[in-house]
Amino acid sequence: MNTVKRIVLAVLCGLFALALVGCGGNGNDPDGGGQEPPQKQEFTGITLNDASFTYNGEPHSLSISGTLPSGAEVSYQGNAQVNAGEYTVTATLTHEEYNTKELSATLTIVKADFPGIAFEGDTVLYDGEAHSLQISGSLPEGTQVSYTNNDQTEAGEYTVTAVLTNPNFNTLTLTATLRIYTVGDIAADILGSIFERPAPWSFLPSAFAEENMAYTALPPSDTDDFADGVSVTQIGQRAIGKQLNVLYDGLGTAETALSVANVIFTAGETIASVYQEFIDKNPNDHDSFVGSVTIAGVPFRLKIEQQTDQVTLLAGNDTVSVELISNKSADAAYTNSGRIQLTNGIALKYEANETELKLAVKFTVGGIGILQQIEFIRSGNAVLGYLYEYYGAESVAIKTSALLYSDAQVTAVISNKRESDDLLIDAYLEVYDSATAAMIGSEVTETVKLVDYDTYWFPLASVGGMSTVRVTEDDDENDNNSFQPHTVYVNSSASPFSYKTVSGLTLRNPSRRFDIEMKEVWYIVAEQDGSGGTSYTKEKALVPMLFVQTDQTDTFSADVAERNEELALSLNTASESTTRALFAQLLDSYTAIKENLTYSTINDYIGENDPFLDTETA
Repeated sequence: MNTVKRIVLAVLCGLFALALVGCGGNGNDPDGGGQEPPQKQEFTGITLNDASFTYNGEPHSLSISGTLPSGAEVSYQGNAQVNAGEYTVTATLTHEEYNTKELSATLTIVKADFPGIAFEGDTVLYDGEAHSLQISGSLPEGTQVSYTNNDQTEAGEYTVTAVLTNPNFNTLTLTATLRIYTVGDIAADILGSIFERPAPWSFLPSAFAEENMAYTALPPSDTDDFADGVSVTQIGQRAIGKQLNVLYDGLGTAETALSVANVIFTAGETIASVYQEFIDKNPNDHDSFVGSVTIAGVPFRLKIEQQTDQVTLLAGNDTVSVELISNKSADAAYTNSGRIQLTNGIALKYEANETELKLAVKFTVGGIGILQQIEFIRSGNAVLGYLYEYYGAESVAIKTSALLYSDAQVTAVISNKRESDDLLIDAYLEVYDSATAAMIGSEVTETVKLVDYDTYWFPLASVGGMSTVRVTEDDDENDNNSFQPHTVYVNSSASPFSYKTVSGLTLRNPSRRFDIEMKEVWYIVAEQDGSGGTSYTKEKALVPMLFVQTDQTDTFSADVAERNEELALSLNTASESTTRALFAQLLDSYTAIKENLTYSTINDYIGENDPFLDTETA
C-alpha cells in the first residue's frame, strides 16, 4: 500500500473512533455508560425440613423455616396431602434482587390406629341356623373387614378372627369366641367359674401358712419355762408378733367362714344338675330359677339369676347363707364376689380377680364385736396388703390400721396396734423372713408420758454372743430392773442383766438405752385329732427379746460390757439394716392410708343378707 492510501486510512479510523466516543464510548471510558449489571444475592438461612404426621382425615403441609427478605415470595408444589404415604414437597423462593431458589423435603403421613372398634364373643343356643360375630364401632370410609371361622352352625366353641384393612389405618386383627351350646350343657356353662373359692393365704409366702408355721409342741412360752435357763436357739423363731397377729386373726376368721361355705363351693355338679333339669323344661326362659337342692344330705334354698355377663347364685339354710356372683364382663373390676353369713354371727364379703382380693368380716370374740377389712394386691413378685380393724362398738371402737409388704426376701407389717393402753403407738413395724417366717426384727415409734421414742426389738437368737437366757420373777422393786417384773440372766451369769440409761440433757433421760423384756407373741401349734387329721391352734406366749433405742445402737456393745462384767454382745447388722430400711420405706405409705376406712364404711361394704336367704327353709 502506498503512502497516500495509508494516510487516508488512518484519518478514517480516527474519525470513526471519535464517532464512537460521541455515541457513548466503547467501554474503555470510566465515565461511560457501558458497565455490567449488578450481581443478584443468594437466599440464606431458609430451609424446608422433612416432617411426619399421623393420618386424621385433614390435609397436612410443609412450610419453610427462616426469615424471608422483604418482598420475597414462596410457592409450594405437592403440599396439602390427606392420605397416608410419602410425598415430595417443593418450595420455590423468588425475589427480583435474589437468585431463584428451590428447596425440597419429604412429607410423610403415617397410618393411624382404628379407633373405638370392639369384637366381642357371644354364647348362643343351638338352633340349626348359622351364627356369626360382628365387630362394633364406626368404621372409617374405605375400610374392608374380613372374617375367618365365622358363620358356624354346629354346637361347639370357635375362635373367630376379624381383620380390618384401610389404606390410611394400620391393619387391625381381633379375635373373639363364638360358643354354640345345646340345652344339655347350658347349666354348667352358665355357672362356670362361680364356684371359684377365694384363697386369702395365697397372697402370703407359703412359709406363713398354718401348716408351715406350726410347732408340734408349744416352745418356751412363759416365765416358768425360762426359770431354769434355756438356749436361745430353743426359743421359737416362727413367732407371730402383735402386728402380724391382727392379719392372722382376720384371715383365720375368713377361713372359718369359707370352710363352712365349702359345702356350696364344692357342690357345683349337684347344683348344676338341678338347674339343668329346670332349663330342660324351660329352654327359652331360664334367666331366673328358684328351687331347692340337697347337698351332703342337707337341704338348701336355691336361686339362680342371669343378667347379661353376670350370674348370681343364692343358697342357704338355717346354718349358712351364701351369695356367689360371677361377672364375665370385660370391664368388671372383680370376676368373682360373694357374701357368706353364719348363724354364729360371722359375716364375710369378698371380691376377687387374678391379682387382687378384697374381703371384710365381722365376728364376735368374748362378747366384743370385731370388724375387719383386708385387701391384697399382687404386682409382679411383690404383694401389698391393707388392713383395717375396729374392736368394739362403733362409738367406742379401738381402731387398728396396717400395711403389709411382701416379696421373696422379706414380709413386713407396719401398724399401730398398741402394746398396752398407756402407750400411744405411732407406727410399729415387724419384719419376717419370707422363706422361713422367722422374725427378723421390729421398729416402733411411740410416745410414753409425752416423750417420743424410736426403738428396735430383736429376737435373742439374732444377737451376737447370746447363748442362754434365764428369767425369774422380780420381787425387788429397788434393783436396776425395776422397769419390769422380771429379772433376766444371760449366758449363765449369776448377776442379772443390767441396762444403761440415756445420759445428757434430754427428755428421755433416764430411760433405758437397751434391755431384755418379756414380749407377747403367738405360736401356731399342730394337734392331732382322733381321726388322724391335724388341726391348728394359735397360742399366746411370753418370750424374752432385746430392745435398743435406735440412736444407741452404735454404742450397744460397749454399753453392755460396761454394765455387765465385760459381757460381749453385738447386734446383727443385717437385721438392723433391713428393719431400718423397711421402716423408712413403708412409713409414709402407711401414714397416708391408715385413716382411709371408717367403721361404717366396712360395715356397709359387708351389707346384709339377700332377703331370699332370710326366708324359711323349703
